[in-house]
Formats: sequence, C-alpha cells, structure tokens
Amino acid sequence: MSGTRSSPRGTGGTGGTGGPPAPSLRSLRAVAAVAAAGSLGGAARQLHLSPAAVSRAVQAAESELGQRLFERGALGMAPTTAGQLCVLRAERALALLREAAQGLRSRGAGPAVEALPRQVSDALMRALIARGEHASESAAAAALGLSQPSLNEALRRLTHLTRLPLTERTRQGWRLNEDGDWLQQRFRLVLAELRIGRDDLAGDGEREAGRPGATLVLGALPMAGEVLLPSAVGALLARRPGLGVVVKDGTYESLVQLLRQAEIDLLVGPLRGAGAAADLAETPLFTDRFVAVARRGHPALAGRRLTSLRRLASYPWIGPLAGTPAFQVFDRLFALAGLPPPRVTLRAHSTAVVRSLLRGSDHVTLMSPWQAQADVEAGLLAWASAPLPQSERVIGITQRRHALASSACAQVIAQLQATVAGGRAIGPP
Repeated sequence: MSGTRSSPRGTGGTGGTGGPPAPSLRSLRAVAAVAAAGSLGGAARQLHLSPAAVSRAVQAAESELGQRLFERGALGMAPTTAGQLCVLRAERALALLREAAQGLRSRGAGPAVEALPRQVSDALMRALIARGEHASESAAAAALGLSQPSLNEALRRLTHLTRLPLTERTRQGWRLNEDGDWLQQRFRLVLAELRIGRDDLAGDGEREAGRPGATLVLGALPMAGEVLLPSAVGALLARRPGLGVVVKDGTYESLVQLLRQAEIDLLVGPLRGAGAAADLAETPLFTDRFVAVARRGHPALAGRRLTSLRRLASYPWIGPLAGTPAFQVFDRLFALAGLPPPRVTLRAHSTAVVRSLLRGSDHVTLMSPWQAQADVEAGLLAWASAPLPQSERVIGITQRRHALASSACAQVIAQLQATVAGGRAIGPP
C-alpha cells in the first residue's frame, strides 16, 4: 500500500495523492457540449462561444489528460472510448452543479443563480472549500497558494454568482454560514467527479512512467484493517502495481463524514443496516460473530483451549465505544448468559491500544475474528471463547448512494468479495 493515513487529496479532494489537477471545468464543459452536438459549431452555439474557443478548450482537455477524446472527420466529431468516459464524468459534474443551483433557489437565491453551472470555475469552488476547511482566510489562502486578497476576491465573485451571502461573522471571526457550508459540500462532489474521471483515464501507466496515476482512498473500521482489507488490497496491487492506495482509519462517524465529502471512495466495516443514513448505500460481504480474546497464557485459559463468558466475567474488560454495533451486543451477551455486565475499565476504538493492553495485562475483550487473527497467529493473543451466539453483525462496504465508482474502486470491491469467498479459516478452530 502506498501513501499515508493523512488526507490524500488536499483542499477539496481535487487532485489525488501528489497528482496534477483534473482538467478544468471550462474544458470539460466544451468536451460535453461537443459530444452532444457532434461538432465544434454546434457546441459553440450551445456555449455562446466561438468555434475556435471551443476547439482550444477541447485541445486543453486532451493535453491535460494525455488522451485523444474525439475522432474528427468530415461528418463531425465523435467521442473516443476515453472521450466517452470523460463526457460521463463531465455530465455528472454538471448535473451536480444544476442540483446545487436548484438547492440554492430553495434557500432563497433568485433565478439568476441558474447560471451557476455555466459560470462557476474550479478556482471558485476550491476557494469556498478551502475557506470551510480553515479557521481564517489567511490560512485558506495559504493552503491554495494564493494571496489573501485573491481568495477574498474569489469568495466575493462566488457570492455574486450565487446571489446569497455565504459567510457570517462570529465571535471567532468570519466563517462559512449554513448556505456556504451546504454549497461547499456540493462543490466537493463536483470536483470528485472530475478527479475520478482523470484517475480512470490515467490508469496505471502514468505512475509506472514516473507520473502520478490513479489513486484509491479507502476507509477502514478496526475489524477491517487487520486482515480483510490488507488481503484484498495486496491482491489488487499484485495485479495493478501502478495503482496508488491510501487507507484511512477512524470512527464510523469520522469516516462517513470523509465519505460524504468524497475524501474516501468507500468504507469497509460493520454495516448499520436500518440505521444507515439515507444518502449511504451498503453492500454486505459476510456475517461476523464476536469472540472473546485475551493474552496468550491468560490465567482463565490455564489447561483450557477455550473457556466461557462466565469464567471470563471476573476479569477486567475492555469495552466498545457507545453507539457502535459492538456496544449494543456487549451487555446483551452477558445478559443472555445470565451474568451481570463485567467490570469495564477501558473503552477504546483504537485496535493498537486494545492489543497493547491485552498483551500486557489480564484484560479480556470481544473482537471480530478478522480483527484478532494476525495477533493470534503470531502467538501474541489467544482465542478465549468460541464465536458467540447472538453476536452476529453484518460486515460490508458503505458508499455514497449516488456515487459512480471508479474502475479501481470497482476492482477493490470485487477483490473484497473474492477475499471473503476464498474460504481462509478465520477465528477459533
């Protein structure tokens, strides 16, 4: 796996790790218009530009992507395979801008805001996103490599374009107001479409040639980050060594926020089922059951290969965080065994913290077998129980409901499914 656990995409998620920006929105408007009209002249009439200006914009997109996007002939212009992919992402980005304009109308903007999809630029979108990410205008400007007056002018232009105030004064200074924050979230999705299109066209060849190529950013909840996701990513990278992969871990809430902002492409871990938000789509992979885990040589395991919750209940426990699926299961399992809840001395989300305390003490915890497998195989931890009945939870993939996965994203989903179906023995024998 390449990359780090820090944010891989910079302000607004526009670029991919170390990669060049996607073609400008201006260029992609021209590409989409030429594909729809079949000619430069028809696109020029649609965009209210000269044919020469449209031609330059298409050529700029082809140069930025390193791909020929159209076949040019006497009967007009037809998109190549690369052009069709580019047009797909451009049309999705423009549709998101039209939805944003409609949303602003419902928030009180006048009819003139309908010009937003035609007039907003990448720079204006990045300016609003950066302002939302940083506590001060000077910090936002520095993140974009702009002077503060230049950023301020971009925000003024965007306010004029949207016909709504997007910032407000607070005791801590100026910040995005509710409308500004709503709009910058939409801009993130627009820029993500452009980035994904660029990544799909870049493939692996650019990275193999020493230039940035496609990058996949995955979110991993603790049970997925130990065996499941590394196994799937390792198999994918063996087939696509030029692909860049970044894995980010965190709580469900923090990773869902990144997912909504298109800062990660998908999230792997326990699903929320009926409790999932309406804007998220879940794909099940398998049903998991908790096991009790303790250190190798734990006194409760003396002379035993596995033991029971009753025997383990007297030891100190590491419990799950409130609000997680594991938290809902924890007390119920002891109640089903006719036992009061055990003494929980620590609640932690970090697998590293839990493993460290388990190895150095007589604490016990509940874990997914996928989460503990590597440490058990290394002789650091031991299974303390069989998989516990009525502790089932569904593990799977969470994505934005209306997202269209990149080719790399679709491949890692297929590899996760293959890893689960591969039949590797996980958990107590």
